[in-house]
Amino acid sequence: MKKRIRDYIKQFFLIDDTPHKVAGGAAMGVFMGITPGEGVLITLFFAYILRLNRLSALAGVLAVNMWTTVITLPVAAALGGFIFRVNPQALSNDFHEAFNLGWQYLFSWNILRETAIPLIVGYVIEAGIIASIVYFSLLYFLNKRKKVTKKEHLLADEKLEK
Repeated sequence: MKKRIRDYIKQFFLIDDTPHKVAGGAAMGVFMGITPGEGVLITLFFAYILRLNRLSALAGVLAVNMWTTVITLPVAAALGGFIFRVNPQALSNDFHEAFNLGWQYLFSWNILRETAIPLIVGYVIEAGIIASIVYFSLLYFLNKRKKVTKKEHLLADEKLEK
């Protein structure tokens, strides 16, 4: 029984996957880690549903989960403020004030319309851009590594023939 559980966990987090699945999992993890309210379990769920690599998704979400809020909030406020024509500094300050007042006030229609929606749109755009950069750069490096490995194997085969 213990061996079955260990084998299942090993298979669940298998990293020996295609470059697309590994890069896609990492990009989805980064996207979910940047957007507010998304966590590790929902990331693993979506990675399973979309058949992406779960280990790279977990690494992506843990790499950017909570600590990047300090960096991403001003950028998300700037993007959301630009799109909705709202002052980004006021948007960020309104969010902090509403958050400090409590959950009941945070989910009121005025706060959702004036603060939360512009911030969420900013976060989604920012997370999409960063996740795209992660996906394409990781895909490039994984494909380059795969070609080098194939080349080494080809050279090894030639050496054996001589």
